[in-house]
Amino acid sequence: MRCLTKIGNTTTASDGIKHWEFRVSRYQRDLNDRRGPARRWTRPGLIALVITVAATTSGIMVMATSQMSAAVTLSPSTTPAFAGDAGDPDVVYSAGTYFAFTTGTALGNHIQALISSSASEGYHSYTGRSFGSTALANPPGWETTDTQTSPGVFDWGGHWLMYYDAAPSPSAGDTGHDCISVAVGGATLSLSSPQFTDNSGGGLICQPTGSIDPSPFVDPASGKAYLIWKQNDGGSPSQATIWSQQLSANGLSLVGSPSKLMFNNTASYPWENTVEDPSMVDAGGTYTLLFAAGVYTSRGYSEGITSCSGPLGPCGADTQILTTYGSVLGPGGGSLFADSTGAFWLDYAAWQGGSVGCTDYSCGATRQLFVTPIHLSLQVPCSPPASQSGYRFVASDGGVFSFGTMPFCGSMGGQFLAQPVVGIGSTPDGGGYWEVASDGGLFAFGDAGFYGSMGGRPLVKPVVGLASTASGHGYWEVASDGGVFAFGDAGFHGSMGGRPLVKPIVGIAPTPDGGGYWEVASDGGVFAFGDAPFYGSMGGKPLARPVVGIAATPSGRGYWEVASDGGIFAYGDATFAGSMGGRPLARPVVGIAATPSGRGYWEVASDGGVFAFGNAPFSGSMGGRPLVKPVVGMST
Repeated sequence: MRCLTKIGNTTTASDGIKHWEFRVSRYQRDLNDRRGPARRWTRPGLIALVITVAATTSGIMVMATSQMSAAVTLSPSTTPAFAGDAGDPDVVYSAGTYFAFTTGTALGNHIQALISSSASEGYHSYTGRSFGSTALANPPGWETTDTQTSPGVFDWGGHWLMYYDAAPSPSAGDTGHDCISVAVGGATLSLSSPQFTDNSGGGLICQPTGSIDPSPFVDPASGKAYLIWKQNDGGSPSQATIWSQQLSANGLSLVGSPSKLMFNNTASYPWENTVEDPSMVDAGGTYTLLFAAGVYTSRGYSEGITSCSGPLGPCGADTQILTTYGSVLGPGGGSLFADSTGAFWLDYAAWQGGSVGCTDYSCGATRQLFVTPIHLSLQVPCSPPASQSGYRFVASDGGVFSFGTMPFCGSMGGQFLAQPVVGIGSTPDGGGYWEVASDGGLFAFGDAGFYGSMGGRPLVKPVVGLASTASGHGYWEVASDGGVFAFGDAGFHGSMGGRPLVKPIVGIAPTPDGGGYWEVASDGGVFAFGDAPFYGSMGGKPLARPVVGIAATPSGRGYWEVASDGGIFAYGDATFAGSMGGRPLARPVVGIAATPSGRGYWEVASDGGVFAFGNAPFSGSMGGRPLVKPVVGMST
């Protein structure tokens, strides 16, 4: 992207929100066992991007599956992180500070540098003044003044490096002659002066039609560094190509030959007038390549994404993930970065200000900085079983274990989590499921739709459980203080939130019609809401061990409580079919799930051991097998 002025089919969900679904075919990897305990997927190679985008006031969810897929979740803001000109941003984190390097402006000439203590807001000049916030005070003599743009910054070879592009003198920028150069910083990024020095006598990369938009990437698998960039600075009608090439140990030269990652394929993707500003990350074994596409001075400018088999490609199909939303016009020219916890963010520039609909400096707009959380995960082929039999359970690291005919549809196992997973819920047809984390974050797999979550929102107490509606088009999250959060077609029928509790809530179970639900506390107390009748509880009665879960009968006229020692307590039309109470357990029981007929149930322990009672068949377990993290919940 040059800036020198220094979603497919549409449906409407029950919440009234429109959802756009994109399905882009790609190569598919053969998986030997999608139903067994294996859940760690590394180096998946070329995968399919299957993306559903739900535009809401709280964000955009990109999620779905029918092939192996990369799932992307966005929550874009309408408030800029920096309300000033900041084209082609690249944000990096170092020693408690976020640095945003952008194309030069009046605030920071040549290449601008901004700082903030937050990943998503509060960026400002490091000088504290309205000038002088530059990262490149003195460009080398071979460059034409004020043609420096599109920085890409990283820590490599014992020092910080900044790659950028500029036109060689006497050429003007964007005339087919631009080159990529590299400037060297210190061993640390200085909060008071994050500047770089370029003593080069010429460009690092100078290709026919121009070379721009450099972005460095370190492959965690090999430890090698690569530079990714665009050929064609906009001064030629020729094809735009994204290249990648290995960098030397000090990052000041290139190794080997460049590899082509992608080009603007307008026949397949009409929105790709050009492709530019590439940025690659490794997300749990998936090489994800972000790129901008389209004309940057238009509402159609956007961000796209693809997946590659490695830093040198090849890469597969392209999918558009972020376009104009509300008053945020032409979002693009961005990059991916990790915060202090390892979570990924997307920074980008979008037009703001000027006359209505303005997407150009000539009508008074500027390209302001926006930063949004982005979640990247992996999904695998998954179809609803012809006949449902079996169960799934989830571990606190998000790993999912499927048994019987229940398919494995992917998991958060091996992915970064802000907080541990605490529960799981399955779709009615068994072709998907949701994981919920203690911060309310929701992760959807298979045919499970994303309808919102408490992730990123303030909670009085942590979320402890999840229950889905009968239609599979909604779910409830419940917190330990009894607060209930309803999404999709799940109705809110009341909660214990804000009311005194003797012991914390540990689970939730809905009625068959979704018109109500029960909450259960660790002392066995049951709280009924909506059309959920109260049939009794262990509240106020002696317990050998605390209650850890609840399951309702298919009729909705009864329920079971399960304690950590495996004891079962049946109420209403729920029948007692046996339990592990009073029997030796290697690890405590953490969850319960009922059979479709209600004439049996399973208990699962934190070591993955499964105990079947009544007409519940035993389909396997993780008992006695190594687990990375303990099991925390179960569903059918």
